Amino acid sequence: MVKEKRAGIVNDTCIHQFDLRDVVLKKYKHICQYCGVKGNTIDHIVPRSKGGKTAFNNLVCACEQCNTEKGDLGLDCFLSIKKSK
Repeated sequence: MVKEKRAGIVNDTCIHQFDLRDVVLKKYKHICQYCGVKGNTIDHIVPRSKGGKTAFNNLVCACEQCNTEKGDLGLDCFLSIKKSK
């Protein structure tokens, strides 16, 4: 879990497990990385259905609307669709 950045070593005998969702939301200050409004969900940049992992470097904060619209689209595809709206 430490290697996957889901936990941190406190000392020789204690490891603290992080709530990955909370860490991601705090990292992005609850701002949707796709449209800039308040976000309350996390999104896999590379969808799990396309081999994306639930890892810190593959997660961003998203609003519910963007998360739903993105679905299992890849990032480039979703952004090009969003840009054309």
